[in-house]
Amino acid sequence: MRQTKTTLLALTLALIAGGTGAPRAADYVVGALQIAHPWAPATPEGAKVAPGYLTITNTGREADRLISGSFVDAGHVEIVTGGGKATQAIAGGLVIAPGETVTLGPAGPHLMFTGLIGPLERGNTAQSILRFEKAGPIVLEFAIEGGGQKSGGRRGR
Repeated sequence: MRQTKTTLLALTLALIAGGTGAPRAADYVVGALQIAHPWAPATPEGAKVAPGYLTITNTGREADRLISGSFVDAGHVEIVTGGGKATQAIAGGLVIAPGETVTLGPAGPHLMFTGLIGPLERGNTAQSILRFEKAGPIVLEFAIEGGGQKSGGRRGR
């Protein structure tokens, strides 16, 4: 876990120093991709999984693909579709065609954070890195929204 946090911090500093992927308001840009409103629902104590949601718009002329990710508060990130016992990993990643906007949400494809190390508390944020085939990596802050958890402010990372 310590190595994951160190890697997230190093990549964050490198991306900000280079100007690539630096957040603008609540939105992010990496290559030809615009990413809006990354969020995850609050979870109860003891939960081991949580979904992650966001919107990706490809403003470029070539398709790109969301191929992997990491989440500071979880052991693993999967790109999935469906829900409950019908959840299935999307083999090869999620394609975002040129000019297309893809919403990762409850009714379709989304991220699944597994092996949570603690509850996701409403009002906090949690850092993630998403990796795209062409655009490369980007560091995001997922807002923790909804649910019945107490607001605890930003988590120290």
